[in-house]
Amino acid sequence: MFRPTITWFAKATTNAATRADVNSKIKAFRQIVQSRVSARRFEPNVAVPDDVWRDVLRMTLTSPSGFNLQPTHMLLLRCPKVKSTLSKHAMLGYGNQFRTNDASAIAVFCADLEPSKRIDRIFAIERESGTRENGYLAVLRVASSFLTGESSTLSSNNGNGSSTHVSSFLKRAVTHALSPVQPMPTMENVESWSYKNAGIMSQMYTMSATAHGLSTCMMEGFDARRAREILRIPDRFGIPLMVATGYDYGAPPVVHADFNSDSDSVVEEDDESGRAEKHKRTPRLEMNEVFFGDTFGEPLELLHKLSGGGEEEAA
Repeated sequence: MFRPTITWFAKATTNAATRADVNSKIKAFRQIVQSRVSARRFEPNVAVPDDVWRDVLRMTLTSPSGFNLQPTHMLLLRCPKVKSTLSKHAMLGYGNQFRTNDASAIAVFCADLEPSKRIDRIFAIERESGTRENGYLAVLRVASSFLTGESSTLSSNNGNGSSTHVSSFLKRAVTHALSPVQPMPTMENVESWSYKNAGIMSQMYTMSATAHGLSTCMMEGFDARRAREILRIPDRFGIPLMVATGYDYGAPPVVHADFNSDSDSVVEEDDESGRAEKHKRTPRLEMNEVFFGDTFGEPLELLHKLSGGGEEEAA
């Protein structure tokens, strides 16, 4: 006959606490996912508190990226004049035009089409963080340059000769030939690779904003050339999408989370064991390197209290 011991009861209690914690997290995430809808209309130019923006951007920065290259920058347009100019001269369709005018802010995601230029910076913060093995760092430059597909797009866009095109062709030929024998990476052009990473980051941003009770609407209907000119975005960057963000028109007032006065972060409780969870994180660029104000490179003033964080990169 089975006789429960003190150890058995201790394990059972721990498992029950763990299960309750998991259920709580799933419930919270499900509520965020199910509450996210594309807003058709926003309350005109209602300001979002700076501490809310800071927390949204803090969570957005944890977005994973290929090789941790972090090839996406984001502009947060809050100036009514800039939004009005963008709405009038670059946005397509009345819906996007109205949303751009009325939303509290427009998040503009910029995808780096020359990611090789950021490898040295990423290598430096990876080495400084000490989270990587030497073997990984030894192949980072070569592997990332090989797999991002930068050469083919640079050749077709700038017309600087056929050598890069030949290089890209050879990469594709080799990987295609070896694929029946062993798993090989899919060679894609840099625009596809960089836009994919920007899409991952924009989704993280959207869910973070939703968690704070903000409404969002992802927008693809715009003239990218005009938008780049208005927002002074260099030709090096593509604009995959924008996300209008603010308060849903006619909805009840949003009650925002409590923030610590010292750290400007959301007040969090420890888990059931009385300990806050800690995870090993890969390094991130500084906030002011990733997020800009109303034009590319313009400092975003609300970031003066915020420091960087990180999360695991995409495999």
